[in-house]
Amino acid sequence: MDLNNLLYKHTDKIEPGRGKLLIAEPMMEEVFFRRSVVLLLDEDTDGGLLGLTLNKTTELTLHDIMPELGFGEDITVYCGGPVDMERLFMLHTMGDTFGECLQVSPGLYVGGDFHKIVDYLKSGGEVEGKIRFFIGYSGWRGGQLADEIENHSWAVGIPEGGEILLQSEENEFWRREVSRLGEDYRSWLMVPTDPNMN
Repeated sequence: MDLNNLLYKHTDKIEPGRGKLLIAEPMMEEVFFRRSVVLLLDEDTDGGLLGLTLNKTTELTLHDIMPELGFGEDITVYCGGPVDMERLFMLHTMGDTFGECLQVSPGLYVGGDFHKIVDYLKSGGEVEGKIRFFIGYSGWRGGQLADEIENHSWAVGIPEGGEILLQSEENEFWRREVSRLGEDYRSWLMVPTDPNMN
């Protein structure tokens, strides 16, 4: 049986760019990106891309990272990627509630005025499905991601909407987004999480 033909028979080509999703192929060996889903946020003038890995949890909470806030013990911080692990990002569905922010896909925004964000959280504002915090980001230099896509490391998808991308995590999140890619990717869902279980 030709495994490559079974797993990579799809011919659709969606160009990566702001607001698109990268869904890792099921046998990716790179530890951090294994079964990951990345939302692309921006592209630089050299074609480099920056994104946030949406489904990788950490043991950290917002309080762990910013204890001076005096709250946030129950707010999980996700790992946005292996680059610049000192940098905090926030994705949300709140539009301009937090002031100036960047819409990255329909109904999903990055950034905002941190004081307004803190006020919202302190007043008991809803977090689940509305806001997700990330430490670090994922990045590709110009041409690197195109090569990885050509080598079947990633499928490129279009998000369904803002709130759904701030719900679920880890393998369950990955499986949901693979399912949304369509019939050509059904074989990805048959690959066990641990390839040694084959």
